[in-house]
Amino acid sequence: MSGRHFDSTENAETRAKIDKARALLPVPSLMRLLLYDEKHIGKTVLCPFHDDEHPSFSVFQKADGTWWHKCFKGCTSGDEIAFLVKHFKCSRSEAITRYLDMAGFPARAPKSREYPKSPASLKSPVSPVSPVSNGQCLDKELEKELKALATRNACTRTEDAAERKRFKLARDVSGVEKKIGRKLTMAELRRTCDEWERASAPFLDGDDDDHFTMFLAELTKVRVPTGEGDTINKALENVSKLSDSDLPDIPGYADAPKPWRKLAALHREISRLCGSNIYFLSYRDAAKAFKELDHQSAHTITLALARVGVIEIVSKGKAGLKSRKAAEFRYLLPEPESAEEDDDEIPVSALSRARVELSHVRLR
Repeated sequence: MSGRHFDSTENAETRAKIDKARALLPVPSLMRLLLYDEKHIGKTVLCPFHDDEHPSFSVFQKADGTWWHKCFKGCTSGDEIAFLVKHFKCSRSEAITRYLDMAGFPARAPKSREYPKSPASLKSPVSPVSPVSNGQCLDKELEKELKALATRNACTRTEDAAERKRFKLARDVSGVEKKIGRKLTMAELRRTCDEWERASAPFLDGDDDDHFTMFLAELTKVRVPTGEGDTINKALENVSKLSDSDLPDIPGYADAPKPWRKLAALHREISRLCGSNIYFLSYRDAAKAFKELDHQSAHTITLALARVGVIEIVSKGKAGLKSRKAAEFRYLLPEPESAEEDDDEIPVSALSRARVELSHVRLR
């Protein structure tokens, strides 16, 4: 078993479970499940375990197909189990139990003082926000909702593309995770995908695809969970009602083209609806802010807006109509000042009209 280490406490059954778990939850997926940032996941990235100014950490696939992680400054090195030992600062035997539980293969409780309780009483570390016992879904309403999503997104005719339907399920599941404030456990995800596959079976043409593996991979690709699209649609609606005078001014570019100001207005509106927090926006949706824009033009203007300080690109997405990777942004300009309710002050709208009228007089 190249690159793998097993100690004397690991029997053949446990080793078999670990091998199966590795196919479902390799190092990159494990790190995402533990909510590590993407800047720590890759061949040349920043180490998550020490203050790393220069990339010294690597996540890579070995020649035998197994995944490995390594800090070249000596923090840690090894497989998924070794990563959990470092992450949780626990023993290897405890890391194995945690790993199998996260991957949906509950391990037997060792007969030792370290584990005096049965596996049913152990808690899963899947979500730092809200741990769930033994990977089980404790909320019956949540279980019902996930089953309904699986059924709703199932293939119901031979023309349905399994990949498209499965990705829609991934978006819906991501929306559920955002709503409940935690990542779903592997057991919850497995049941959801199994239900989707069962409902889709008559229209999958007898394929032998590993839909669960692909479903997990697609979950990592979701950039705009279901529900955030409602925010974007509301923002687009609000921007469509703005007059030219209500569009944001572009710093240092007094005569900026209207598409620039429309996109800036869209960013401002989404930021407002999201409570001035970081938000996602695909270039396809950004292009809807101005009827003459396409996704490529929206991408170009977005980069320009970032350069002049209207927005900050927190994480890059991917331009393209078929792209499923929305970029992540922060709006930087101050919000327009609202008129104070004072009888001695002129309403902002009246001031705007006065300025327009005055400019017309000057032009004459």
